[in-house]
Amino acid sequence: MINDMSANIFRQLKIGSVRLDNNIILAPMAGVTDYPFRLVAKLFGAGLTVCEMINVTAMHFKSRTTPTLIRRSAAEKPYSVQIFGHSVEHFESSVRNIIKNGAADIIDINMGCPAKNVVSSKSGVYLMKDRETARKIITACVRAAAEFDLKEVPITVKIRLGWDKESIIAPDFCKMIEDCGASMVTVHARTYSMQFSGLPLYEHIARCKEAVKIPVIANGDIVSYEKARKVLELTGADGVMIGRAVMGRPWIIGDMLRMDRGLPALDFKIPDVIKLIKIHGRLVDAFYSDNNRVECFRKQLLWYTKGWYGSAQLRESLKTVSSADEIDCVLDKYLESIHHLDLPENRLFTIYENEPKDFRGGKYAVANTAAQ
Repeated sequence: MINDMSANIFRQLKIGSVRLDNNIILAPMAGVTDYPFRLVAKLFGAGLTVCEMINVTAMHFKSRTTPTLIRRSAAEKPYSVQIFGHSVEHFESSVRNIIKNGAADIIDINMGCPAKNVVSSKSGVYLMKDRETARKIITACVRAAAEFDLKEVPITVKIRLGWDKESIIAPDFCKMIEDCGASMVTVHARTYSMQFSGLPLYEHIARCKEAVKIPVIANGDIVSYEKARKVLELTGADGVMIGRAVMGRPWIIGDMLRMDRGLPALDFKIPDVIKLIKIHGRLVDAFYSDNNRVECFRKQLLWYTKGWYGSAQLRESLKTVSSADEIDCVLDKYLESIHHLDLPENRLFTIYENEPKDFRGGKYAVANTAAQ
């Protein structure tokens, strides 16, 4: 357990043979953590970035979209590819393919996704109900990774607490994961039936940590430095995974690292975020070669501008932009329209303002923010 309030909570973390500069991990999020988004998260200091999850069957049959999904820059190191599916054979071949092509430093197996289409295919969190298949998948992935002598690529696993509150099996499941040879496990502090609502049951992550010797990462509603510190104190986990809290606010990672060093949080105002959006937009424009490249960025533009002063017309305009130049033009016009305003109107809405101040055995008030 982390008991010393003066101690830094963010520190180096070793996952198998891979060392992270810090123990803040960017959660894999479908349709979100693409190449440009991960580069922005890396800019703010994320210790590990993870791509949006890849279907092992699509990878096995060499889908044309897979290379785009897993592509990374030289600056994105270390880097993890998350894979999901149900076929042991396809998991095994996908691990070989990833390592053979030097596509990742770490490979993560998703056994926690609650999405209906994923669960209906007997993938994601469904595998927590099918422990024998889960065991075979992890064992096969570890075995396939061990075939490559020149470079050790650790296998990690992401799970939930179980199917529902009456069948919380995470501590025992973590022990099985460790026994199969995996190097780390991330635990989302909710069950499948809870989806993304309700209070995270962090006390069960503490039991997972007690059950294994490999690193355990805490996930679920970690939206600020204060929350991260309290979750680590409660669970004794080795790090945190940050998900939806970074959607539109990627500098939260930088805030956490700064506050851990006794520095003030980044004082982002609307003009600062506009500069960041422009950088992000150029990365999107450069990365995607098809004509729809900016369309995938529109939802992120809406996340960035949520809560801005008088932003209704701005957000309507951003819904139809089709190029980085057009994004810049719309943002410049908005900035010109508000430049005369005094604070606080020109300040950003911040999720920190509603952050709960204390934990009481895991029972606490939670801000109305999206859970990862």
